[in-house]
Amino acid sequence: MKATLKPLLKMGIFVLLSTAACPLIAAVQSTEQQKAEFIQLVQTGQLEQAYQLAEALEAELAGDPDFDMAYGRIALHVGQNDRAVFALERVVAEKPAWQQARFTLAQAYYKTKNYPAALRQLERLGTQPQADLVEPVSKLRSAVEWQQAKLKGYQRHKIRYGFGHDDNVNSGTAEDRIFIPSLGEIDVFPQSKASSDHFHQLGYSFDGRWQQDQRYAWLADAQLAATQFNQLSEFDRETLAARVGFEADYQQYRYSLRAYSRPLRLDGQLYRNDWGGQISGSYQFNALNSIGLQWVSGRSDNRIDDRLNLTVHAITASWERKGNRWINQANVSVSNERSRLESADYNSRDVSSLSYSTIWLASASHILLARAELQDISYKAPHPLFRVEREESLFSFTASWMWQYSASLGTELRCSYTNKNSPVTLYEYDRTECVLGASYAF
Repeated sequence: MKATLKPLLKMGIFVLLSTAACPLIAAVQSTEQQKAEFIQLVQTGQLEQAYQLAEALEAELAGDPDFDMAYGRIALHVGQNDRAVFALERVVAEKPAWQQARFTLAQAYYKTKNYPAALRQLERLGTQPQADLVEPVSKLRSAVEWQQAKLKGYQRHKIRYGFGHDDNVNSGTAEDRIFIPSLGEIDVFPQSKASSDHFHQLGYSFDGRWQQDQRYAWLADAQLAATQFNQLSEFDRETLAARVGFEADYQQYRYSLRAYSRPLRLDGQLYRNDWGGQISGSYQFNALNSIGLQWVSGRSDNRIDDRLNLTVHAITASWERKGNRWINQANVSVSNERSRLESADYNSRDVSSLSYSTIWLASASHILLARAELQDISYKAPHPLFRVEREESLFSFTASWMWQYSASLGTELRCSYTNKNSPVTLYEYDRTECVLGASYAF
């Protein structure tokens, strides 16, 4: 009997052990398959999918330096900066001599605005990091130090001088005769014809930030400019654009509230003042892309002609992509401008615009900038003289080349072109303006 039971007992123990081991073997195989899939997703650049899979694997593989390093890098790429910090801290704790891991942790601290911790990691890399990290470490240290300086606040000033040529100072028509539906064909008044002239510009700008803590700051900026023409002195002008406001800067999003005023003096007297408020917000998707939204409400008060007094509301949506050398931005805007006089409703209009700008950092001292904008302008009521309800379009293009000799001294060459189409020939024009100038910042 005992001889019979002994083989049966061994078989039972084997069956029990096999039953218990099967799920473990299956789990190991499943984990290995997921790791292989994770590696393949990383190699093929499918980082969003790789990050989701890494989250599922974290409970089992956390503590494996190779996995944590890959997980931290991917988390940074998809904007999950806090998760990146946790993963990379585990790597550095396990392998303190791994310089690439310590540098990536410094990047993660920088993204989470923990600037003192980022500097500590960079300092622990020593004065002689490995060859491929020398330049990235230097750039990151500069960026961290600049952000830390922002937390202390700053006040910056710039003085600019430029001279140039405007081939259509008064935005006049190139035609000698125009057709007006109610009057027929008439000669254009000399004051309405395009006039060209050389000019000189002197400007001053101020940019101030008073940081309250790591997130909140008071802001103020102003740009003052005076333009003097050689012959057409009636178009001499002084402009001021000033804003004050408050900004909140969180890890991935920020918002600001500002009040603005933009008075314009023409030929020695106040011609117009635009004033109001704006609310702005932006969201950072990842290291490269962000979107923004802005609402503006204000008034335009014309001191010469009450019929040009307007109430303005505008909304703008924007997208921005930043690379190592390129910054690209697209904006879509819709504005509603309404006359405050019923008798001047023909000045009320809706404006839709699309603009695109790009900045190329050609080198440490050369910057190229280009901006194009297309506007569609629809007036609410027919003009009392021309008896036409105007549907106009305006295209503008600006290109600049900036040469920065030092942090303080720079030069700029800027040219712009504007073309406006209108059913009323008097309001059609082409305009080209070029300016060569220098600036000093302090």
